[in-house]
Amino acid sequence: MECIYCGNETKVTNSRPQKLDFQTWRRRKCLGCHATVTTLEAYSLGDALRVEKKNGSYEPFKKDKLLLSIYKAVDHLDNPIDTATSLTATVLRHSLKAKPLDAVVPSKKIAKQVALVLKRYNAAASVRYLSFQTNLQLPNDVRRSLKK
Repeated sequence: MECIYCGNETKVTNSRPQKLDFQTWRRRKCLGCHATVTTLEAYSLGDALRVEKKNGSYEPFKKDKLLLSIYKAVDHLDNPIDTATSLTATVLRHSLKAKPLDAVVPSKKIAKQVALVLKRYNAAASVRYLSFQTNLQLPNDVRRSLKK
């Protein structure tokens, strides 16, 4: 890997797996300017996973799309960007721990996992998310969705 400062080669001086986030943390030292930088190596989920949409079509998994849907549900809370980022990591952690992992994931399964994580975090955010995913209209619909 090239140094971001001078463009020379770097060497890995320390490496640690991050099991919870399916990443590898690496400390690198530049052989030219001797700068030290940290990198994270992670799977390219867009290449590894496909999402089966409600209409039966498929698309590559997009972490940003998941982040935005969670952000819309938590944007009424303090610090919604950091909250959505943390909740997205939690959803991915729970979704990727099932072994063997299917290369095709139904969008309904992702939505169910997001709703569960949001319900544990903040009931109002869960209801907001479900209102985008389903047709919640009556108070009884909201109560039923929270009991699931």
